[in-house]
Amino acid sequence: MTGAGAGIGRSTALLFAAEGAQVAVVDIDGARAKQTLRLLEEQGGAGCAFATDVSSAAQVAQLMEEVHRQFKSLHVLVNNAGIALRRSFENFTEEEWNRVWSINLQGAILCTQKALPLLTRQPNSKVVNIASIEIARHARKLSAYAASKGALASLSQSLALELAPRGVHVNYVCPGFIRTEMTEAYLTRWLFRKYVERRTPLGRLGEPNDVARVVLFLASSDSDFITGEGIIVDGGLTLQAF
Repeated sequence: MTGAGAGIGRSTALLFAAEGAQVAVVDIDGARAKQTLRLLEEQGGAGCAFATDVSSAAQVAQLMEEVHRQFKSLHVLVNNAGIALRRSFENFTEEEWNRVWSINLQGAILCTQKALPLLTRQPNSKVVNIASIEIARHARKLSAYAASKGALASLSQSLALELAPRGVHVNYVCPGFIRTEMTEAYLTRWLFRKYVERRTPLGRLGEPNDVARVVLFLASSDSDFITGEGIIVDGGLTLQAF
């Protein structure tokens, strides 16, 4: 589980552990990964923590070697690591654009490629990619983020078709406004938070566990006849025009 040091990734790791899974807690920040692992162990779960930059092919290859050594198998890969940089399109530098894409898209590509030898050993193994409602409902100054998540959704569908004969299911989740560190800058603005709540049919912001439960479904045997699908988790927000 990448990006498991906080937010959606941490909630998902804790939920998986509560359901009996052994979890590879992966984050670029090793201290955060270890903190998630401590929380996981406190609730009776088991796993290992890994500090990995998913945009580095060498580090991802080493990660999968360690996962194989520690767990002997891999049944589910959750590509959750991601960043968002808020810039007007004309002011994005090449380095900033590449940084967003290298983590949000290339990270998922590298992790999936390097995990395939393990995933294909089990029937009905699962890859779950965390995309965003930004693939269909756009906000200003998030062009790199939206483009990378749109590409991730498209990649998920392509891989679902290509990997189905090998027993690998690939699906993706599109969170809306979820209360995480990534959205904190927006949600601390009282008027904006109230606006989002008012525009959301279910009348509240999303919580990381709202997304985690959907990821758990896609990772479980309950989804064994589902592949190439995206599930929106936004309380109905995208049903309405802003």
